[in-house]
Amino acid sequence: MDPNSPIIRLQGVNKSFGTFKVLQNVDLEIRSGETLVIIGRSGVGKSTILRHMAGLVAPDSGEVWVEGQDVARLSEGGLNELRKKMGVVFQYAALFDSLTVFENIAFRLLRDFQMSRSKALEVVKQKLELVGLKDDLVDLKPAQLSGGMRKRVGLARAIAADPEIILYDEPTSGLDPVTSDAINDLILDMQKKLKVTSVVVTHDMHSAYKVANRIAMIYDGKIIGIGTPGEIQDSRDPYIHQFVTGSVNGPMPVR
Repeated sequence: MDPNSPIIRLQGVNKSFGTFKVLQNVDLEIRSGETLVIIGRSGVGKSTILRHMAGLVAPDSGEVWVEGQDVARLSEGGLNELRKKMGVVFQYAALFDSLTVFENIAFRLLRDFQMSRSKALEVVKQKLELVGLKDDLVDLKPAQLSGGMRKRVGLARAIAADPEIILYDEPTSGLDPVTSDAINDLILDMQKKLKVTSVVVTHDMHSAYKVANRIAMIYDGKIIGIGTPGEIQDSRDPYIHQFVTGSVNGPMPVR
């Protein structure tokens, strides 16, 4: 792979579910080592873009390239190998309720990497420390944790296998402002300490401004603007301006 090439590239991606066009001719490039934040209203296709990157859905047309590989053309084995280089932080953490903290974080280590339980326990404790949690939580179930702790465990699970790419789906959703800011700090720490490439989906502009190197806005299934946080904040595009200033409840301007 050319080191100057984007680590993730979507080219002309279209996706519909039934008659609803979710993504329309989406072009997007993510550079190695950056944090790209995708913003937009609920239901406009933000999470669908993430699912394409992870190979969980395939485009109706267009191409999705990750680390120089056309995701839609990979075999199941090839896709599994590519996913080993990715970590995903799901909305509301999406932990397995019946499993302990250890079993949640170590799930892929044991299943996909054939790691011994003793070695996996070492890794789990290291990752818990990285996300600011104590290792005495390993035997607890998700129901015994606060919302913020569940988010941190979800992040620990995402980084358990030392991924090169982390995909975050609404990482601060449902959290109070203090806990949300702590999660933002963790996202920054992961980029700094692990040198990962991150893609963050959010509608939280405070979070977007804090963690992003660049921000892309999607509206009506299309990327309508992309730039640094400052460029997005100063955008004269009426859609972008209305969203980032917080006036999201009224009708969008005519485009």
